[in-house]
Amino acid sequence: MPTKKNVELPDIGDFDSVDIIEVLVKVGDNINENDSIITLETDKATMEIPAPFSGRVVSIAVKVDDKIAQGELILTLESESEDNDEAKKEATSKIVEEDKVHTEALEDIPSTDVKIDKEIPESNEPKEEFSLNTDSKSHASPSIRKLARELGVSLLKVNGTGQKGRILEEDLKSYVKDIVTNGSSDETEILPLSRIKKKSGKHLIKSWNSIPHVTQFDEVNVEQMERFRKHQKERGIKLSPLVFIMKAITQVLKRHPNFNASLDENNENLILKKFFSIGIAVDTPNGLVVPVIRDVGKKSLIELSDELSIISSKAREGNLEANEMKGAGFTISSLGGIGGTQFTPIINSPEVAILGVSRTQMKPVWNGESFIPTPTLPLALSYDHRVIDGAEGARFMAELNHVLKNIMEMLL
Repeated sequence: MPTKKNVELPDIGDFDSVDIIEVLVKVGDNINENDSIITLETDKATMEIPAPFSGRVVSIAVKVDDKIAQGELILTLESESEDNDEAKKEATSKIVEEDKVHTEALEDIPSTDVKIDKEIPESNEPKEEFSLNTDSKSHASPSIRKLARELGVSLLKVNGTGQKGRILEEDLKSYVKDIVTNGSSDETEILPLSRIKKKSGKHLIKSWNSIPHVTQFDEVNVEQMERFRKHQKERGIKLSPLVFIMKAITQVLKRHPNFNASLDENNENLILKKFFSIGIAVDTPNGLVVPVIRDVGKKSLIELSDELSIISSKAREGNLEANEMKGAGFTISSLGGIGGTQFTPIINSPEVAILGVSRTQMKPVWNGESFIPTPTLPLALSYDHRVIDGAEGARFMAELNHVLKNIMEMLL
């Protein structure tokens, strides 16, 4: 006999509640175990929640923009008894296949606008193209494809703001509204901000407006570091400057504990952190995220390089877990792989300091007799002036300069 089972939100990490940005099923849908049913979004990442078992959706307790916490009801499934599980799975697979064939058949329907084009003379004026072809390469759910066909919109022209570029209903409606309001979009284009950029933007505004920033700039002679990196590269080991900077920062933080800290909620007490975990700002297609590398001081340069590569890839693919973006005491934002000479990094509140890194440049340095071409690394240290004064900031930067300049001392 069919039985009804509730599907509740499992443990997804240290969150009181999170936003629902997509409901991927509807009442009456037959779904299989591990099919995604909703998409959640935190301040810095999105995640899809899978169904724990197969069944037919009989009711949905949530909607888009709701907040949900661990243990709260998502939906109710009606499933067969264990004896009929295999039969249920076969029936579900058949339904999914039929739906796929039906969708493909709809997309293959010849467009009637061929006849219309013959009756209406062509105009030289630019016009917006409408088509029943919703394009199989576009990342959108069946319901969005159906809506696009009803509106006569090609999904190729719609920019998705969902996870991995998924086209949401609001993206489609925004596109149509823009065409109706402004006509052809040949001259201008309106791109909605991704949800991550919207949320991180609010955090950045709060940090910028509430923290008295001071930024100190410096340039470091990294000739030793570059020689060491070149030698390791000849041995088949690639090490980016960032892993050296992470090790150096950890060494300096041990002697300047006020930089490895955060303010409490009342901004009255400084919480000193005895561990050395560093946040690394990573540029992704949907916006900036800050995964955390833990226990930096206990890891070798090669271990840090491997972990940095893995976690950066996860960040760009939108697959970071919530706990991989928590617990940092200090943050590094590096634009060295892109370019530029200097920039002012914004402190990642509630932390009290952040280091900005730009691209290494060859500069003439006077050695007492002549100018020598020297690889020079630009650094920018922003700190909270309520916690750190200018002299303390200068001492921190001077020591960091010394450690990076004499990198072999750090490696011994």
